[in-house]
Amino acid sequence: MTDFKIAIERINSLQTNASLLEKLRKAGPRANELSLPEMRDYFKRIGYEVKTFDKLNVIHVTGTKGKGSTSAITQSILRNCSDEKPIRTGLFTSPHLISVRERIRINGEPVSEELFAKYSNEVWDRLESTKEEALIKAGLSEKDLKASLRDQRQHPDKPIYFRYLTLVAFHTFIQEKVDVAILEVGVGGEYDSTNVVERPVVCGITALGLDHVGVLGHTIDKIAWHKAGIIKNHVPAIAFEQLPEAMQVIEERAKEKEAPLQVLHARDIDALKDVEIGLAGVHQKYNALTAIALCKIWLKHCRQIELTETVPAGFRKGLANVKWPGRGQQLCATETKYASQIPNPRDVTWYLDGAHTLESLQVCVDWFRQVAKDKKDIKDVSRILVFNTSNGRDGPNLLQVISKIQSFVGFDHVIFTTNMTYREGDSADNTNYTVSMADVLSMQALLAESWVKQVPSFNAENVHVVGSLEEATEWIVDYAKSAPETKKVQILATGSLIMVGNTLTVLGITPQ
Repeated sequence: MTDFKIAIERINSLQTNASLLEKLRKAGPRANELSLPEMRDYFKRIGYEVKTFDKLNVIHVTGTKGKGSTSAITQSILRNCSDEKPIRTGLFTSPHLISVRERIRINGEPVSEELFAKYSNEVWDRLESTKEEALIKAGLSEKDLKASLRDQRQHPDKPIYFRYLTLVAFHTFIQEKVDVAILEVGVGGEYDSTNVVERPVVCGITALGLDHVGVLGHTIDKIAWHKAGIIKNHVPAIAFEQLPEAMQVIEERAKEKEAPLQVLHARDIDALKDVEIGLAGVHQKYNALTAIALCKIWLKHCRQIELTETVPAGFRKGLANVKWPGRGQQLCATETKYASQIPNPRDVTWYLDGAHTLESLQVCVDWFRQVAKDKKDIKDVSRILVFNTSNGRDGPNLLQVISKIQSFVGFDHVIFTTNMTYREGDSADNTNYTVSMADVLSMQALLAESWVKQVPSFNAENVHVVGSLEEATEWIVDYAKSAPETKKVQILATGSLIMVGNTLTVLGITPQ
């Protein structure tokens, strides 16, 4: 077994299985305030004090919508803004689409299998060397039901999946001597594992919405409190305009920390009307505004470069060249492994977007409406919707965002699929023990039933439920084979980033 496969097996063993997750949910909320002390302890076990990470010159980004895209744009700007003194960038994001290596990038590229294996296995071995002491310490501490359940995991001395990858990312960035580490928050902000950073250079808050409500709260002000938790004392913060109740919380938390706060507004995108941005959709212009502001502050602080232009000339290359797969991504069948199986592969196109909230799905359907508008004669186009969402989300409500445009877009077939990659299971990088197959199949059946109710005129025979993305893709390929030469086939795949990533895997796309 290669070192990389060993690393992947170890990481996957840190996932909490579906049955244990259900017990944890029933046990009620855990004291989140313990999260960061635990992370500091994990870092000590692998040889780091958190103050060490000040040298990473961190840009910390949170939000509900666009935090990943904003982080990617920020990285692209900094990477491309100077030929004389290139900036070595590190980028930590989640989730990954095809390979876990995508979560940790150096100079915009996923770290190699060799480097990922090296640094991940180093972290694992350092945790192993302190395992006995950690277990004794845990055994002596006061136990509650939640802690007892967590200790039923396969490796109770080690952090769960995302936190472990946070350790690996920070370790990688230190060892690779990056000039800047751009960190996308996993969930929330206040108690997120990335929030161990004490002195970032600048913090950014993108648009907020209702997501992860079981963890962050059911109202926008509670979610804003968690997101604004990344703001640090006297550290500049950028926030895109929010609903008033969210904006008030962000402003109050910034004031408490005496942090200079700059608020960006949607109207400001007029400054980008002649600027090329490599990501599709008006929402990416909002993300670009945030990224530009973050980069200006970072360059002033770390390179003593003060830029007064709204869009500095040196930023244009990075804005134009940014790539962020799975978000507003257009993929022609000619680029897939199925190209030779389809008579007219140039006429078959996947439109992939990992939107999974009400707000982000609205952005997605606005984008796809534009695609449909560009091809007005619906008789020349056959459209297929591939949709997936997890049990933790309100699937029928999310689906309604798409069903409302059926009269305009005219989907001919709808496929509800689990996010399982292949019939026999997932690839090693995308193995997921946190959900049961019975649960995800029941959700897809519920979605199929809901679609028929939401679109009563839709032919129920054209609604399909499948157990894997391989089955969904093969169905589409067979459909494309039988389509008339004059027909174009357009596939919108959305509802889940995991589903989009696994679709790319099935299509034979390599990690980008």
